[in-house]
Amino acid sequence: MTTRRALLAGAAGAAGAAGAAGLGLTSATRAAAAPGGRGGGPDSGTAGWERLPDLPPNRTDWAEEIPVGEAYWRQLGLAGPVAGAHGDHLIVAGGANFPEPGRTAGRDPVLGKVYWNDAFVLRRSGETYTWLDLPLTLPDAVAYAACLSTPRGVLVIGGEGFRGGPNGGARATLEKFADVYLLRFDPVAEALVREDLPSLPRPLSYGAAAMVGTTAYVAEGESFYALDLADPDSGWRTLPTWPGGPRTVAVAASDGRRFHLISGRTQQPDGSWTLYADAYSFDPGDGKWARLADLPRCVMAGIGVGDRRGITVYAGDGDVERWDVIQEHAAAGNADVVAWLQDHHTGFDTDVLRYDLRAGRWSAVDRFPGASQVTTPAVEWDNALIIASGEVRPGVRTPVIWRVRR
Repeated sequence: MTTRRALLAGAAGAAGAAGAAGLGLTSATRAAAAPGGRGGGPDSGTAGWERLPDLPPNRTDWAEEIPVGEAYWRQLGLAGPVAGAHGDHLIVAGGANFPEPGRTAGRDPVLGKVYWNDAFVLRRSGETYTWLDLPLTLPDAVAYAACLSTPRGVLVIGGEGFRGGPNGGARATLEKFADVYLLRFDPVAEALVREDLPSLPRPLSYGAAAMVGTTAYVAEGESFYALDLADPDSGWRTLPTWPGGPRTVAVAASDGRRFHLISGRTQQPDGSWTLYADAYSFDPGDGKWARLADLPRCVMAGIGVGDRRGITVYAGDGDVERWDVIQEHAAAGNADVVAWLQDHHTGFDTDVLRYDLRAGRWSAVDRFPGASQVTTPAVEWDNALIIASGEVRPGVRTPVIWRVRR
């Protein structure tokens, strides 16, 4: 059965008034697509880009190694945030980053990758967007959940992190979650409301999810599951998997009739990685998979959206050559070389790829106006895509939020 519970609301009185006032009333900043992009036509999948107000800094001061609240403290950005839109509110919560000072000759980081439970709400009023000044949190620190924006709230599927609040992977045992719930912002109570749904058949993170009709589909590893939100108490169904290999950090999208699974990667028994540039389509009507044309490159960890004409994939990591070099040195035990390659990563692919369902082919249609962002959910908010924070190179996040008109 589904259950509902309220999460931490804004404090009464002065804090409530601050919530109404917000953290900074800012209209969207428009940015033209980078040179080489096409964009603008109905089949291009992209149009203008608008930069929304950056994600506010995390508030929870829980570890002395992190300078939360200091004058120089800023939002570093979050990989794998819980992100989605409901009504006039964008929710961005949880996520992971590396907030400690970097390793020096006299100091090693002690927390490792940090998982947060702070939650932020961006209110839309016409063309103005405001971050609400409310001390909101999730009950657990969670990142890398599959997230879908639905009429009932933000559907959160799985993820990984720590129960009870923020922590670091270097000092605590990371847990994968099977939790599934809807997350909404109640503007009257100034609180987040969580509605628990049936748990997944197994814990998972880095899942790829999309909606077809009232049914949510999620793929990860060797598993493919479905939950009908019109009848959630019937639970998750286990469905036949795609004809390709197992994978994680794949991209998913829906064209309204079919679920599409694109790219991803998998680790082999010998520790090496296989990066995929294949794509598949699942038809709920007959329960069968079909293979689509291969992509021009791997787009793992990219952002996918669809419509009745095609599928659009933003960014992704397609640098197979770098991965091969890293694998070679990792196998040889050259940890310093691997660290150097990661530290000097130049960023992910900036192009936007479009799959034309009728023509059956991929083409480049646009480019990010700045550094491309990966490992963040596709947030469909009315007729726009929201790209909220994410990762711009290994270990480096960004607080930037884009609105892309579709």
